[in-house]
Amino acid sequence: MGRIKGSGCRLAPVLLLLLFARQAEANNLFALAGGGGDSDYADIFVKEVRVSPIRAHVGDVIRIDMRWVYWGEIGNRYYETTRAEVHANGKVVASSPFVYDYGASLGDEYAQTWYWNTKGLPPGKYRIKGEVFLWRDATPYDNFLAVKEPVILLAPGAAFPGGRDAGGTGVARNPFWLWSRD
Repeated sequence: MGRIKGSGCRLAPVLLLLLFARQAEANNLFALAGGGGDSDYADIFVKEVRVSPIRAHVGDVIRIDMRWVYWGEIGNRYYETTRAEVHANGKVVASSPFVYDYGASLGDEYAQTWYWNTKGLPPGKYRIKGEVFLWRDATPYDNFLAVKEPVILLAPGAAFPGGRDAGGTGVARNPFWLWSRD
């Protein structure tokens, strides 16, 4: 019986600490220390993805422009490093590191241009998607945009269907943000 009584005394401080931590979390006391709380999030949305040309030959260089906007908490208290990426048929073909940090302001817009060299790729249709992934994003469904028109790559020297020339532009704009139509 003495052995059980002694270990109960050692457990009392641990149980008290756990009880305090649970109460502090429920009352958002840890939010003051820079973590937790309802406003501990970020929100970024991809505003536009532009691809040109959408009709090209293997070996041509495709230009891809992407714009995204910070739309999260005004008084953010953290940073996150991620990547702005372009996918062609699910494979990453271009990416750049992106650091969202303490200095971000509501409405800040970011832009990136990539040049995708298609040398060595098989001819075919390539679906393009631009994405900026954030772990703490409040609305992850608007962190990517897919261009409806695929990039069509033909073998060098091959004629395009319908007598069309190389060229054209594919654009995807975020339909939920009216100001993204500028």
